[in-house]
Amino acid sequence: MKRHGAAVLGTGQLGRVMVERFAAAGYEVLAVDRRLPEDLPKGVQAFAADLGTPDGVAAACERIAAQPLDALLLTAGAYAGGRGIEETPPEEFERLFWINARMPFYALRHLLPALRAARGSAVAIGALGAQDARARQVSYNASKAALHSIVQTAAQELKGSGARVNALLPLTIDTPSNRAAMPGRDPAAWVSPARLADLALFLCSEAGRDVSGALIPVRGGS
Repeated sequence: MKRHGAAVLGTGQLGRVMVERFAAAGYEVLAVDRRLPEDLPKGVQAFAADLGTPDGVAAACERIAAQPLDALLLTAGAYAGGRGIEETPPEEFERLFWINARMPFYALRHLLPALRAARGSAVAIGALGAQDARARQVSYNASKAALHSIVQTAAQELKGSGARVNALLPLTIDTPSNRAAMPGRDPAAWVSPARLADLALFLCSEAGRDVSGALIPVRGGS
């Protein structure tokens, strides 16, 4: 039986769930982040990497590409909001653009050959809110919209190779940090990280082989 390899780039609250779900599904998972959780599932490989520079991402991707890459999960992300364009600090804008758009670009730039070779699948985490931009979160809206464009461009360039790339576009994800930040909101209406991971697993499976370039809305609240 073929052993399937998966790489999770970003092991925050959602990334940690992705690691668990893909490991439980039988993938040989490689988890990569600046700081790694201490309680990763048994058998998961992991290494810390400098994901804050193009050279750091390139070095991490070189290690990732050393194993079969059937699934690539781009789960690193950041949010900032609450200020209008005139009040938004340039450093906030640049930070979110790096995490939400530029880092995934560099990762795909280095890993598309490995995905083609494995006829694999990449899944990025976009944002449904970026498709209908709200006021006072320009850094988030712009960076996630750029990510959506990167995903759709990569899908066009993967046509005919058997590899594919898609993005899941959740609204608010039910994470501990979001619950702490929005104590008055009902998390029952939010997106479950476990169900988001199940959707990613489907897109990386044989059943999802015909889906590429999709920006899939995930609204939660069902």
